[in-house]
This record gives sequence, structure tokens and C-alpha cells, in this order.
Amino acid sequence: MQEFTTQLVALSGEYLFFIGATYIAVLLLSQQRWVWATLAFATATFWLTFHLPVTLYLESLGVDSFAEAQQFNWDEARFWLRTLGETIYPDFSTKKFIAYLIIALGSFYALKWLFNQHELTRRSYVAAKYALSLAFIGLAFHHTASRAIAFYLENSEAFVTTAKNFTHEPPAVATSQNKTSLLVYVGESTSTMNMSLYGYPRPTTPLLSHLARHDPQLLVFDHVFATHAHTSRSLLEALSFGLDPDERFLPITRRHQLSVVDVLKKAGMAPRLVSNQGVGGSWDQASSVIFKHSDNVFRARLAQQIGAQAAMPALWDDEFFEPEIQAFAVQPQRGALFLHSYAGHGPYLGNIPPAFHRPVDEQLDRLQPQQILMDTSQAKLTAQAISLVQAYDAAIRYVDFSVAKAISLVKYSKQPIILVYFSDHGDAAFAGRGHDSARFKHEMARVPFLLYFNDAAAQANAGLLKKYRGLARTGETATLAQLPSTLLDLLGLRIQPGSHPLLSTALIGEKTALPPIMVRETAEGMTYVNLNPAPLPLPTTFSHTFIDKTDEDTLRYVAARAAGRDAHTAKDKRVACISSEASLEAFSRSLMLGVCRRSAVAD
Repeated sequence: MQEFTTQLVALSGEYLFFIGATYIAVLLLSQQRWVWATLAFATATFWLTFHLPVTLYLESLGVDSFAEAQQFNWDEARFWLRTLGETIYPDFSTKKFIAYLIIALGSFYALKWLFNQHELTRRSYVAAKYALSLAFIGLAFHHTASRAIAFYLENSEAFVTTAKNFTHEPPAVATSQNKTSLLVYVGESTSTMNMSLYGYPRPTTPLLSHLARHDPQLLVFDHVFATHAHTSRSLLEALSFGLDPDERFLPITRRHQLSVVDVLKKAGMAPRLVSNQGVGGSWDQASSVIFKHSDNVFRARLAQQIGAQAAMPALWDDEFFEPEIQAFAVQPQRGALFLHSYAGHGPYLGNIPPAFHRPVDEQLDRLQPQQILMDTSQAKLTAQAISLVQAYDAAIRYVDFSVAKAISLVKYSKQPIILVYFSDHGDAAFAGRGHDSARFKHEMARVPFLLYFNDAAAQANAGLLKKYRGLARTGETATLAQLPSTLLDLLGLRIQPGSHPLLSTALIGEKTALPPIMVRETAEGMTYVNLNPAPLPLPTTFSHTFIDKTDEDTLRYVAARAAGRDAHTAKDKRVACISSEASLEAFSRSLMLGVCRRSAVAD
């Protein structure tokens, strides 16, 4: 009985609206207002068809989702709306429709009989019926969206306080004889699932793949995860040190952190940010918090949409970065330059030069839809998904060009420079979800991580290059939460013992227990994804409910890693999955997850 009651309450937003709208349709019919009656009943049917998917999506929204709605860019918003087709789908049930219709019509005429017993006037009867109908519809809206709306109103501005949590005095830093400069290239929305450098069968990274085969100074790390699917939340963690180990189960905006940029500045590195991202909105939060004490240069391609720097002409990533890298490569003093790109973000073709709009090969044109996608049940969504994959792969091809260009610009510099490339998060192009955290897919967190020692750095730091070449070959799972410690190690910087309670992490490539990723504050509690084979010990210092929301693909990945079946390091090989995968997506997903037997073949 209790289970039935719970289910009845859960469905109340569905049947209350249907009943209320059907009442209005019958009343309009009695007044011979046929068009309006038809529209009212069509609305009731539409609500019934889409109610469950919409409700489930609203329940999955978190504070991170609401933060993305602040001062959003219209191009990004339109792209996100296109991806909703994968989640907001028709879910019509004939049995439910007939049951609700019987209840609606039965209760309507029962109430009509009851009102007649009280001898109401026609006008009073109609007014009472309309009032009751609107009450049902209002209750339906309340039961469907009240939790999400209340959560939004309570938390949508919470990210404004993040800067306070990142305001701490940096510790004393010990330097070494290492005089190397650091160039950090931060990619955008780039997943390893669609990079041929990591085994993807389409030639999306020809330049980096060539370098990986022929230049031993390029180190390719596999099995690296972003900690979030949104830019600011990923970079807030990737570029800061934690102070309290229990806080790793809280969203990054609620943690007390110290920017790695502040530490570099304390060490005399003069860090500088050059960003081609938008100015303002949630995407700018990481730059305004992490880089608040550095010299920042923005040339936002989104400027015209958000009303800032509207007269500034747009430049593609490689065009914008080239003079900055050239100047950095010849400066005599030691420095740290951070580049934040935009190519890779949807709409994919809108953020890359027209010369890269062509498909990377003819493969998708030769294949049937079922040979490309795992799910082709909806023709319209299938065509859209294939189009997204085609465009996303073209964007990855441009990212390959831009990163390879950055490497070429520093290779022969007399200044020892180590280039670090990673992406803030990935995109789920095959699934058609972009990087919506409320619809998380494994590939949204699987990101490339590359190190390049230019000739001068390789000569001056031969031991360091050997060390990280070994770390790249371990194939250990890592997260970008390990990046700050890795950056300090590359530069030969050490936090003075006892000077600050910074949390030290393993270097990327070292074996370690992994922190939770995708930590999100939702209406049901703090949710997270676990990359470890064993459950994570939950903190007892907070009153929050902590919920493991590890997705199916990540569970398969962790199980495969624990079983030792994925020995792939793939520095200079394309990896083939020896199985009967039915589609390009299935093959690429199995390759990424390491869930099938693998064999290295020549590229």
C-alpha cells in the first residue's frame, strides 16, 4: 500500500495536469469552441507524452547546471537545446492515456452531477470547473518542478562566494636550479574518445600522432580524467591545491583551495593567462578566481554576444596564441604562460576556421547509420547525432593543428620550455549530449594529457624527461586534481615543510587512490563518480547525503582496469579491439573503456 501511495504521489504531476487540461477541453467543447478544445486536449496529450523525461531531467539538475545558466551565450544555449533531443524524448503510453482519460471524463461528469445537486447557475458551474481545472494544473506544475525551482533560487548565486574560499596566503616555496619555463595549453571540450592519438579509427590527430611516433620528447598520457564536465568547475580543481581532505566530497565551489597560480607567483614565475574564452558568465569563473593575481589577456570570440569588446575582431585559437607563444619563447626570464582555447566547444564548426569544416575522411558517408551509432531508434536524432560526430571530429582535427603549432613554436627556443596540454573536459558527441553534467557520460571526463620538452628543456632536464616518460608508460589512472603537484614538480618547486597545510597529491602517472570526480550538489544530495574499484570512505564531518552516481561505462572501465585487461599505453600505435563491435561508436567506446581484448597494429 505504501509503495502504491508513493508511486501515486510521484505521478501526480502527470495525471493532475492531464485531468485539468481535459476538463478545460470538455468545457470548451460544451461551448462549441472546437479549436480551443482541440488545443487544450492536445496540450494534455503532449504533457503526458513528455512528462516523465522532463521530470527526470529536472531532478538531475544541480548547482553546477544552474551556474551555467548565468549570463549564458546564445550560441552555446542553442547548441545545448539541440542536445536535449537525446534526453527529452516522447514516452507515450496508450494504457496510461486510456486510464487517465477514463478518470478525467468520469470525474468530470461526477462533479457535474454533484454541482447540479446544489443548483448552481450555469455561470457559477463553469467558473467552478475552470477554477478546479487550473488548480489541478497548478498542482501539477508544483509537483513537477517545485524542487528544481526551489533549488535554483536557493543556490543559483552560490558560485559568487567561491572567490572567498580561494583566498589564502600562498606558502613559502623552495626553488631549484631548474630554470625551465612552463607553457600550459588548456583545451576545450576535447575527449580522447574521438582522438586518433588514443586509438580512434578516424584520422582526427594526424600531426600529434606523427609527433608521438617520431619525437621522443612528446609524452602521451592515457587514462586521465577531468574532475567535472563544466569548464570552470574542472579548472577550479585542476589549478588549485586542496586544504581539507574531507572537502573532496563537496563541490569545488564549496571547498577551501589555494590557486596554483598564486604559488607560482610566490616562486617568482610571473604567471600570465591568455584566453580565447568568453568574458563573463560561469565559464569565466575559473579565470577570475584562479588567475586573479596574474596578468590576463582576453580576446573573447563571444564578445559580441555578451556585449563586451564588441568592436574586437575574432581570431581563431592558433592565430590568437601564435604571437603570445613567440614572445614567450624568446623572453630571457623564467615564466609561466597559460593558454585557454575555445575550439572543441559546440557549436563545433562555429569555433574553428572554415578551412577545417570539411570531414576528416569519407568513412561516415560510406557507413549505414547502424554502423556508426549504437542507438538508431529515432531517425531524426540519428541524423543529428551523425552530423554532430562529423562536426566534432573536424573540430578535433583543428585542435590537433593548433596544439601541434604551439609545439613547433617552442621546439627550438633557447629557453627551456615544457609544454603541458590537457582539456578542461570532454564532449559526448556520439551520444549527442555535449557536456551536460546532468546527463553525464564517461567520455565527458576522459581528456588528453600531453607533455612536450622542447630541445633546450630535454637537454637541461634529461633526468626529468626520463622520469615522466616512465610515468607516461605506467598507464595509471589519474585525475586533473593531480595537476598542481605535477606542475610544481616539472618546475622543480617544493613547498617548504610546515609552511602551509596544502594537500599533496601523487604526480600524474603515479599509482594512487583517486578522489571522487563529478561531485555535484543536487536536490537529492551530494552526488559523485568513483574511479576506484572499492567504495570510497565517506566523510563524517558533514551532514550531507553522499550518493554514488557512477555511470555504467565508468563501472565497466574500473572493472576492466581492476581485472588487468587493459594494458594499452598506445604512444605510437593504433589499438584494435578484437571483437565484433557493431558500430563505430561501440568500437570507440570499447577502446576507451578497455573492456575487450586489444592488439596493437601499425598506424
